Amino acid sequence: MSELYVTETDDAQLEITSQAVRLAVQRQRRKESIQATVTAVLGFGVVLALLALIALIPSTKDIPQIIAYQAETPEEDPPVKMKELTRTVQPKPPGASSSMAKVIAAQAEAPVAVPIPVTPNPDSLFGMEEDFGPGFGTGEGDGDGGGGASFFGSRRKGRNVVFCVDYSKSMESDAAGGGGTRIDALKKELERSINALPSGMNVSVIFYSTTAWTIDTKSETPHLSGFKGNGEVPEVVWYPANDRLKGVVIDAVRSMPAVGGTNWYPPLRMAFSMNPRPDILYLLSDGQPTDADYVLEKMDELNPDGVPIDTIAFELPGTPAARLMEIAQETGGKFSMIYKGKRLVGRSAEDLTGSEHD
Repeated sequence: MSELYVTETDDAQLEITSQAVRLAVQRQRRKESIQATVTAVLGFGVVLALLALIALIPSTKDIPQIIAYQAETPEEDPPVKMKELTRTVQPKPPGASSSMAKVIAAQAEAPVAVPIPVTPNPDSLFGMEEDFGPGFGTGEGDGDGGGGASFFGSRRKGRNVVFCVDYSKSMESDAAGGGGTRIDALKKELERSINALPSGMNVSVIFYSTTAWTIDTKSETPHLSGFKGNGEVPEVVWYPANDRLKGVVIDAVRSMPAVGGTNWYPPLRMAFSMNPRPDILYLLSDGQPTDADYVLEKMDELNPDGVPIDTIAFELPGTPAARLMEIAQETGGKFSMIYKGKRLVGRSAEDLTGSEHD
């Protein structure tokens, strides 16, 4: 019969083994804790070093100083005296028995071609290519840039524009190159210029020959009863550039007769007596005025604000054109000449202002 052996666990040995395991675990945990602490301390130190470095770097960016500023309240323009008229208002023409009957009869519209320029540009300065043959070149390019006016290629920015236009008898002469008379061309261009004015502008037309008058002058012979340049200056009103009042002014332009001599002082004095004064002023003439030297002598008195006057010599070479050029130069305006169906500016216009062309 075989013997059975039973092995008993050594309790002491088990206890020793258990303690050794616990000690090993504690040492491992302590080591990991120390490593984590060191890593955290190093990371925090790196962050602090970076922040310190950033703080030490000088800033080159200028920080603008914010200043509170309140602009002055702009001075308002003086109120504009405007005239509201009905479309049917027109200057009263002379009676059939007057000496002007023949001239008035010639004012009826006729299928004539008037010499205003042709350019290949669809946005041409005159925009009337369908009525004119070749001619009228332009050497200028003043942009509009918003409100403003254009008259025979002379462009000017502003709000209040007045046209001082020669309606003397010489304007009934045939225009160079045929196709109508000078007055036909003037009326056509005036109509185009007025129709092109943007809303918000104001316009007025001062007609002149021996005297000066407007569409409000109540007379069958305005060239005789108009303003002569002395005494009380008649009121000249502004017309807002809306469709209805543009039509009123254009109707007057079409029907007004051309008669009488040429004087520049009366229309200029009327223009500069307006309230407010114009900031765009055109002076067109085709004749020899009797008061050119007087106008130049009185220019500072007439135009104390120095408003530029754009002058246009209409088929007018020689000394009268030279006087128009002087007016433009003295006021800071622009001078141009319409001659033989072409618009001349600069040296080409100046070359025709000598006395040898009288």
